[in-house]
Amino acid sequence: MAERVRARVFGEVADEYDRIRPGYPTALVDDVLDHARLAGAPALEVGAGTGKATVAFAERGVALTAIEPDEAMAEVLRRRVAGRPDVTVAVTAFEDHRPDRPYGLLFSAQAWHWTDPASRWRRAAAALAPGGTLALFWNGDRPADPEVTAALLEVHRAHAPQILPDVEPVHDSPLAAAWPREELVARTEFGDLSERLYRWERTLTAQDYTANLSTQSAYRLLDEDTRAGLFRAVTDVLGERIVVSMATALYLARRLDT
Repeated sequence: MAERVRARVFGEVADEYDRIRPGYPTALVDDVLDHARLAGAPALEVGAGTGKATVAFAERGVALTAIEPDEAMAEVLRRRVAGRPDVTVAVTAFEDHRPDRPYGLLFSAQAWHWTDPASRWRRAAAALAPGGTLALFWNGDRPADPEVTAALLEVHRAHAPQILPDVEPVHDSPLAAAWPREELVARTEFGDLSERLYRWERTLTAQDYTANLSTQSAYRLLDEDTRAGLFRAVTDVLGERIVVSMATALYLARRLDT
């Protein structure tokens, strides 16, 4: 059996990914478009997945090319953007994509860390027109209740200690010192750097909470018995529902005219 690649396991659960993964705050889309001021210029999305961010920008009238390397994920994406002639879906990796025009915006939702560190900044700069916007964003989530957090950590220690969840709260101040900004500041192609944090909440059933975990790469790579045992234990400690504190981090930069 071929070795599974962590960046390509999401297609195993593409429909569930589309059903349960969260979208992105409306205010984030507003801020990205305000920064980009596209005036009809097209956008490029890197790692579109099943279209969680794609649809949000397409609904604002943005003409975009959405690239996604996993065929199963791209198939769900195609269904979601069917009937939108301004959205083009390309099944390819960012490293293999050859832009045929300059873009006013390049954005990546929950996917930039999967791109090649040796070439991603150069490729992003090459895809953008001078003055174009680079927007990179991710959702983070933590249980809102500290007692639930403690219980989940205990369950993970007992069943899958190799993937203890990150339960530290996200604060505004460390964003300026965190990746990817720490790489961006060294790039001469980009300037006008800024970062923003959006806080919101989700309420999930215990079953949907574990379903969301099942779409994450670390959990996908567990063997089936370990994953099933872990999820049974997680469901047992959660009760009927869990409130999840969401923190969506956005990093913005502008392509300099160099």
